[in-house]
Amino acid sequence: MQKPLLSIGMIFKNEIRCLERCMKSLEPLRQAVSCELVMADTGSDDGSREVAERYADILIDFPWINDFAAARNAVIDRCSGVWYLSIDADEWLDTNISELVTFLKADRPFAQACLHIYNYKTPELDRGGVYADFISSRMMRMSSGIRYEGIIHEHFTSEETRPVTHLLKTTILHHDGYLFTDQDAQARKSRRNRLLLEKQLEKDPYNLRALIESVQNEYDPERTQEYAGRVLQLRDRPEWEWYGASFIRDMVQFCDDHDKQKTDEWIQMAEEQFPESLFTRIDIACFGFSSCFRKEDYAGCVAYGEKYLAAIKEYRGDTGDTAELLYGAVGLGAQAWEEKLRIFLATAYQRVGREADALNMLSSTDVQKMHLGQIADYCRVLRYMHARSYLDTRGLIVNFWEELNSPASELSLITERREKFFSGVGNIFEPGYRAKEPEQPGFCRHAYTVFLPLLGAENCELGTAAAILETEDRAELEKLLGMVEKWEEFPIYALEHALLEGVRFPLPGKPLKIEEMDTLAARMARPGGPLAGLAVLAADETPSDWQALAWARGLALAAVRSCDWTDEQQGMDLCRAFAKIEDAFLPKYYAGGLLRDENIFILPPMHRFGWYCGKAFWALDAGDSAAYVRLLRQGLEVCPEGRPMVEFLLRQLEESRKVQPTPELLTLAEQVRTLLAQYPADDPAVEALKQSAAYQKVAHLIEGPELGVFGGIRQ
Repeated sequence: MQKPLLSIGMIFKNEIRCLERCMKSLEPLRQAVSCELVMADTGSDDGSREVAERYADILIDFPWINDFAAARNAVIDRCSGVWYLSIDADEWLDTNISELVTFLKADRPFAQACLHIYNYKTPELDRGGVYADFISSRMMRMSSGIRYEGIIHEHFTSEETRPVTHLLKTTILHHDGYLFTDQDAQARKSRRNRLLLEKQLEKDPYNLRALIESVQNEYDPERTQEYAGRVLQLRDRPEWEWYGASFIRDMVQFCDDHDKQKTDEWIQMAEEQFPESLFTRIDIACFGFSSCFRKEDYAGCVAYGEKYLAAIKEYRGDTGDTAELLYGAVGLGAQAWEEKLRIFLATAYQRVGREADALNMLSSTDVQKMHLGQIADYCRVLRYMHARSYLDTRGLIVNFWEELNSPASELSLITERREKFFSGVGNIFEPGYRAKEPEQPGFCRHAYTVFLPLLGAENCELGTAAAILETEDRAELEKLLGMVEKWEEFPIYALEHALLEGVRFPLPGKPLKIEEMDTLAARMARPGGPLAGLAVLAADETPSDWQALAWARGLALAAVRSCDWTDEQQGMDLCRAFAKIEDAFLPKYYAGGLLRDENIFILPPMHRFGWYCGKAFWALDAGDSAAYVRLLRQGLEVCPEGRPMVEFLLRQLEESRKVQPTPELLTLAEQVRTLLAQYPADDPAVEALKQSAAYQKVAHLIEGPELGVFGGIRQ
């Protein structure tokens, strides 16, 4: 039987989440070259073994003995290929395998080959994901006598002594094994790694690599610093030249998280000892940029940012030496990190007066390669730059919007990007924000005007909203509102502006569903907003057509639900407006037969509440305070949501009864009191008299205010 060109080896345990993905990613390679797949199960009980049985050429059981090297060596012992490739279940081979296939078939005189590993830190993975990039020796000639060493973070050894390592620059293994949604699982894995590292250090306390890996895996800040101190004591060892730069980078990151005052000390150490290292020029430069940005040292930001971009260009080009990645991972070299730095470097350029460079830097960003979280960052920086300069940002915002909606992108990705875009808009359309902007240093123009070039852009309402805020002409406002198609993405403050300028809404010929109108009205609800005033105004105009009436009802309902009832006059105006609109709305919404006492229970609670409120104000205006209270109570019984409004109304009634009565009212009260005294308390004439309008006007003077108690009044 012919020896396979490649043996692929894997150990696994309970990897049902990702094993199938890994297996499928290997299929193009197995079809391109003669392969065998040898797998070892170290104790799965989640169905992983059943998946492995469908793909493996050789499948063995290997009891777990807390030693990764031992398990991998057991796999190697079953392999017979010319080359051996090691892969893990939580990895998957990139679709671009042409370089790898060519290398295997060419039989070039190398003993081993290295691959790039993208270790993802965000769940977007290869869709704008953030990852650490390192090089790993994953492929060796079987003839070199390969074995693994190390109980954790194991590595190849061989009998081969020649420097015959080849880097496969475009062959990538993606890895997401440290993306945890389950915090317990993360804790278990970290604990396992720490215990194995401690075991290794017990055998070899001066193992520099194990000490540095302990720094990376330790969660206790004090123990991290303890390990770091032990590492620094070994700087005279030869391995320090290999691992020192990546270790210092780890400590810069640690201090940035736990002790920012020491961050600059570690950055200085890196620049002094490893000035040409990729870890210094990429990762540490990025941390230096962040440190300067916090301190508003924008000149420092520019220096670090330019160093980073120069190093990134070299790192991704053919001229750069990436051998260092064998000894550590570049954590901030992903395209998404580059885009993030470009975004904030633009701000730094502007702050130091290099406005043209700021504009060019934003222009050079690649939306397609941004991490999703950077969409909002870009929006914030662009609007800041726009508001504090007269730079021509029209091309930037138009291009950015077009790239967000690129037809080449997946629909789900476009949706996610749009969501991030709109979240980045923030509150710049809000009246309070606009009012405060001129007070900011360097103010040139309102931030929302950055979106004016998007007026008329497909599926974008921000340009329309910006144009609305720029005019007070009613005809123009109506024309602009007529352009809106996606009300859910339309800034509500622009609609408020149009309404306050007297625009009739909804526009004739542009009908909206009741649900849409109610949602729009509800979005206006905020402290100090114009919602209550707009509701009162809509009621005063007594809308006649159905759309206008439904809109007025939506305004009133949203206002009632959001009112804090601290302004007595506004509160009473709103209550009357609500009752008036409900009186007009319900007969148009329901058949007349339903709006009867015996049938009213069929209506939804809020509609019943509105019906009772309308009748209550009829009673109040007729002087029947008892009926007023009774009807409000009935409304509250069917709709507890109306309690704040009912309690407000009953408080107002109670307060009105405390007003000093006129002489005419006192005279009437005395006449009624005299008349009542002529009859026994249980006489039917007494009850009849109490139902009269005259009695209702003076009941509080006869019965006394102490009877007025139920969240307002007791009958």
